[in-house]
Amino acid sequence: MAGLLPPSTPRLLLRRWTAGDREPFAAMNADPEVVRHVSGDPLDRAASDRLADYADGCFDRLGFGLSALERRDTGEFIGFTGLHRMRWYPEDVEIGWRLTRSAWGHGFATEAARAWVEHARGLDLPRLISVVAPDNAASLAVTGKLGMTQGWRAEREGRPHVVTVLDL
Repeated sequence: MAGLLPPSTPRLLLRRWTAGDREPFAAMNADPEVVRHVSGDPLDRAASDRLADYADGCFDRLGFGLSALERRDTGEFIGFTGLHRMRWYPEDVEIGWRLTRSAWGHGFATEAARAWVEHARGLDLPRLISVVAPDNAASLAVTGKLGMTQGWRAEREGRPHVVTVLDL
């Protein structure tokens, strides 16, 4: 649907999910290092497919969602980023991301998240939050680059986290 996604960036296509994304997404979610800070345990294929369905379904339910990320230069699926309502804080909109290990350290998460922040400014949202494990230095660095500040610390479902906030 037009208008639901921010413009793509110079290096990345931000797009709705396709059937072809499921296999690389499942491989990404099966990588213990990729999921260490989010679920703690690798996801099996069924759980990964449910997450892909949730991510893309947000667009239809909310008018925004978690977009698939594709490198423009290679066509490679490298993860997702975008907006959704997290079950722990349903009154807020969270900006989130998850990338394949091969995509780490290239600034892709920050680049895509910046596009989503700019898009969110047009959605009449008061703020964005990001829920990050306190030992996830890379994601905390991304939130800092986005101008987010620490809002509060909490624990849900046995998982401590930092909630960062960006007033829009």
